[in-house]
Amino acid sequence: MAFRRFTLLLLCLVVSIAAFPGGKLIHAPPKQAFTGIKQIPAMPKDKKHPYKAPAGLNTLANHGYLPRNGLATFEDVVNAVGEGFNMEYTLASALTAFGMLSRGNAFTNQISIGGPTDKIPPLPGNIDGNVTKGLATHGRFEGDVSMTRRDAAIGDHIHLDPALFQQFLDNVALYGNDSDLTGPRSVVSYKAMQEFKYQRYLDSVANDPALVYHYGRFILSYGEASFTLNFFANGTDGVLSTATLKSIFQNQTFPSNWHRRGNPGDIDLIGDGVDNVLSAHPDAVPGTRVNGAFVPDPPRTTNCPLYQDLGVNNIPAVLVNTTGILKKNVDFLLNTIHTLFASCNFTLPVSEAGV
Repeated sequence: MAFRRFTLLLLCLVVSIAAFPGGKLIHAPPKQAFTGIKQIPAMPKDKKHPYKAPAGLNTLANHGYLPRNGLATFEDVVNAVGEGFNMEYTLASALTAFGMLSRGNAFTNQISIGGPTDKIPPLPGNIDGNVTKGLATHGRFEGDVSMTRRDAAIGDHIHLDPALFQQFLDNVALYGNDSDLTGPRSVVSYKAMQEFKYQRYLDSVANDPALVYHYGRFILSYGEASFTLNFFANGTDGVLSTATLKSIFQNQTFPSNWHRRGNPGDIDLIGDGVDNVLSAHPDAVPGTRVNGAFVPDPPRTTNCPLYQDLGVNNIPAVLVNTTGILKKNVDFLLNTIHTLFASCNFTLPVSEAGV
């Protein structure tokens, strides 16, 4: 009897999703025809958008590479990070797919680069809650130990924190490189980033009573540092100056005469940067706050921990049990993530819904 009730419930869910109007198939956009260095035009006057998102996405929106209302499609984001930052196509597609599945609406092909909005409906049947939450919502995509935003349990996890950004600049003033153009200690070095990221790690471990820093988030947060070093630097000379930092982080615009990098940045580039930043302080490890104490993660039991944490543990399992356009889009996005981790066994997501 219980099995029969479950079967009827499942059938009702499938019918409701299949009958829900407004679905749009997601397609892989064409790759960039030109992947070399190029100057990014200045932002049009009075065109800043109102959303608060990660600095790089805000900057792309302000320059028109993403819609200025902060609402984008899968294709929009892949094209934007490719055109604006010269991010390699497979990496751009996989990260965007993860964002869409974890915090967007994969049925309507919409994602908010900021927080929740009534302009994007929830998934059919509210299968992942009654709100599509957006990339800035804590958990899944956004997480603790950000460079310039507070952890969710102890402060504002959405907006730039002036004190944290000043801490970043202070580390550049101590450990940065000199420049004939911008002056002494005005260039962000790996040493400056190593020390700053370690300070952020120690601060969260000591002060965040609800710290969640699992392996996937751990790597993403150090990936944020690698991304900043490798994608925010001016493509003309590979230099990331404090002036550029201020322009992108504080004003959320590319500075004048800023060029994107001269070749596509891929996952190996990001990984090398992560290894470099971590190398100075190997005692920084993933873990979680449990009963008032920071408990390091247990040894990994998989050869593909990043894929497991992002593509499996942080995407709601309910997405797999769908039909029609939503099912086609979910399958496309899951396969797009797996393409970045082709050596790993394909695994279906297992995360709970509505969080």
